[in-house]
Amino acid sequence: MSVVRVHQRAFLSDNKLFIDMKDLFEHWKAFLLESVLGDYENQLEFSDDGEVMIYHVSSKKGLKSLDPSVAAANLKGYTRREYGTWERPRVFFFTRRAQEDTGIGRIQGSAYVGKIEPDKLYPLYKDPNGYKASDKKEEYKIARKEESGMAEYYPVNIWDQIWYHANKDGFKGFIYPQGGAAGNLIVAMWDLVDVEPIEGSFYQ
Repeated sequence: MSVVRVHQRAFLSDNKLFIDMKDLFEHWKAFLLESVLGDYENQLEFSDDGEVMIYHVSSKKGLKSLDPSVAAANLKGYTRREYGTWERPRVFFFTRRAQEDTGIGRIQGSAYVGKIEPDKLYPLYKDPNGYKASDKKEEYKIARKEESGMAEYYPVNIWDQIWYHANKDGFKGFIYPQGGAAGNLIVAMWDLVDVEPIEGSFYQ
């Protein structure tokens, strides 16, 4: 067999492996999106290993991670609205490069990018696992009483109820449209997120 034929076979074999791996990745990604993120796919960007890319713009430079407890102590105008409905510490991310805030437009500062597995993001408004249900509410109130001593007759913050069940089931953040069904997608992470700086302007 000629050397050329050997190289051709090797190329075809490698190329087939690449196609098979790409096909496997696409089917795996489609499964996760169908089961967890649904029709959000067109507003998401993915890394080569299938994780969702998430972007944050901060007034601080040189960050290597974003800690929700630190972020909660340094709220900016565009995050105060979000904290108005739910006080639990979290960090907000965009899902696309150059995405603008629905309310105030472009955010000035240093841009960072992180990654999160698709099946760690819970669709807050869609609530596919039914965390808003009345039986989940009762379960949450019992857990709240055990953890904080708060009587069960106190009002329940629905976002905290959903968070309790989502966190217990292994989710690390919420994903939802900012400003309603037609808004940009926002990711709110309650776990620490490792990030890398983005060179240049986030809006280039």
